[in-house]
Amino acid sequence: MDSLRRQGIHGMRLSAKARRWAVILTAVAATMLLFRICGRLYHSGQGRDDWGADLVAQVDQKYSCASQPLDASVWSAQASHGTQPFAIIPTAAHTTDRNMLPVVAGQPVCIRVVVPPIKPTGMLARQEKEMVELFQTIPSEPGLWDSIILDAVGQSTGISIPVQLQPVAHANMARRNTVHVYEGELRAYDADVFAISGVVEYRDAAWNYEQPASLPDEYRPERISVLHDVQIRVSVPRASSFHPENYMRLPVCQRTDEPGRWVQPATLPFAAEAHGQPLYGGKVWQPYRCRLRSYTYSAFLQCLDDYRPYSPESTGKYTVHWFGDTNSRRALKKISSLGQWCSGIMASRPQCLCDDSGEAFPRFTGQNTVRDTLLELNDEDGGWSVRENGMAKNRGIQNTLAQIYYHRWEGLTQYNSGKWQDVFKPSSLGLYPQADLVVISLGNMDASFTQFLEYTRQLNELVILVQAAYNEQHIVLRMPQYFCCRAPSGNPPRRMQKDRNRLYGDYAQRLFELHFGSRLHVWDVSGIAETLPLEQRKEVAACAVNTVPSEIVDLENLQLMNGICNAASLRSKPKPGGGRQDPANIELA
Repeated sequence: MDSLRRQGIHGMRLSAKARRWAVILTAVAATMLLFRICGRLYHSGQGRDDWGADLVAQVDQKYSCASQPLDASVWSAQASHGTQPFAIIPTAAHTTDRNMLPVVAGQPVCIRVVVPPIKPTGMLARQEKEMVELFQTIPSEPGLWDSIILDAVGQSTGISIPVQLQPVAHANMARRNTVHVYEGELRAYDADVFAISGVVEYRDAAWNYEQPASLPDEYRPERISVLHDVQIRVSVPRASSFHPENYMRLPVCQRTDEPGRWVQPATLPFAAEAHGQPLYGGKVWQPYRCRLRSYTYSAFLQCLDDYRPYSPESTGKYTVHWFGDTNSRRALKKISSLGQWCSGIMASRPQCLCDDSGEAFPRFTGQNTVRDTLLELNDEDGGWSVRENGMAKNRGIQNTLAQIYYHRWEGLTQYNSGKWQDVFKPSSLGLYPQADLVVISLGNMDASFTQFLEYTRQLNELVILVQAAYNEQHIVLRMPQYFCCRAPSGNPPRRMQKDRNRLYGDYAQRLFELHFGSRLHVWDVSGIAETLPLEQRKEVAACAVNTVPSEIVDLENLQLMNGICNAASLRSKPKPGGGRQDPANIELA
């Protein structure tokens, strides 16, 4: 720790107790609300982590966490394992190879990670005590002291499955500098031998850099060893819906949050072009329980015009109100150019891989100087802005199929050009056509620049404003991007981190579910990047502004198009004078 930072910490001693009590009192009130919200079940199985339980309710549960009691000796793990974190996987009984656990597709396997403490001494101990004032857990996850990346990696297929860990219910989890234990269940659906691989990114809440002086000095992950080197062999019965030969029989995806994995096209038992989506790193992303249709951007715009998905109105140009940050701008560049932006050999340009903020884009400005844009779009010419910041562009397109009002914002932070609340006033929204569908992107800027409790207050205000402005429309909530594998950077520093992004997104999702119910669609873009192999996640994380390469932008958009245009309600909806085919019957390319 450099001298300036040390001086900053010592300078905060006098106010530390007062500040600590203020934080505690605020946290108590917020935690009551958080527990009320986070304790609610996801509506209609909406949760990203619990869908598999419904599909495999009949499989053997003997390796689940509920069936695998935690050995009490782990709470004294430091005596036998030192300070190295390690994972515990159940071992199979009555087999010749105790290091190989055989399971069937979807069978839950409990994986626990034990993180023994590091006990600093001398000057390090004094500095550690001072750092307590800077690093605290978030109220919604008071036992989450350690940030962990844990994957099950297929040894033949290369498929990577993230294991979502939660703190074990134990008194130790309320304390710093003691043994911490986390557990989660792996459900794998592809035939392979899976090895567990992972790292502890940060200990003792150092992942939650809420305070201005609390950014970590450097990124130093610790490898997680696996006790007895146990691996997991997954078999998939031919009759299972998860067997590759049955993939083309799966229904089309009708949600925007379907979990999936990246696979090698060569391993698929059907033509490569039938996977219906873009490649990234030579792999294709496939949902587990449905298949993505290969909508072109033109077909998507035709769908909006012909079938008006989720629209409360039956006439007029289909209009989307879209509130989003840089990631939304990149999505709209793809939509407005009908996929031409950053396609083909152009995809390797720096602005396609990462930061496009300085790129001149003729179809709409999209930079910080322009906060409000109205785009008109059709299936032949794409989209062009006809109004920016209230000023007409003196251009338009013929045969408009849809319109998008795009408000470029920095989430619910102080970095917007004005108060973010003002955009939802009737005097502001009244300048644009009434919405048929609303897209709201949250979490990226908020996790970077806002403390969690302040974010919850701002989010409550947002929900009230959205309810008043859009009392009939369906809401698409775009989740934060996945982030890992590096320390934050930027000026001012972006406090992005894997667990911060997830917790900010989860809180928004559950609050929106409480208030919007079946009108809410969760657009889970984070799951696409999180299931990349770790080395490719590191490549994506090299982008300091946390945007994804253009090929992944195409895939994120395909998620949205399938979730909107494959809705079951469209299948029986009469075509209002159009001659195009029902999107539910469009064959894959």
